[in-house]
Amino acid sequence: MGNTFRINYRGREIIIEQQSKDQYNNCFFLAYLPDGDILIEYTEDDEGAGRWLDTKTNHQTEVSSELGLLIDLYMAEHRVTI
Repeated sequence: MGNTFRINYRGREIIIEQQSKDQYNNCFFLAYLPDGDILIEYTEDDEGAGRWLDTKTNHQTEVSSELGLLIDLYMAEHRVTI
């Protein structure tokens, strides 16, 4: 299992659990939100641009994007790599 940490999301502290990478080397994070858990995926396109996708829709959403930004900030602050 991966790294587990807490972030502040919309005024609430939530738990984020880093999951194992898949066969394509994409990273997954499970966010335990008050309204229900969400699994988001960090992926990069052919040019190296990163995106945070909601795995239920396979699209970048407002929530997945916001959570991804907060995860990026946490990782940079704590010098953790994806």
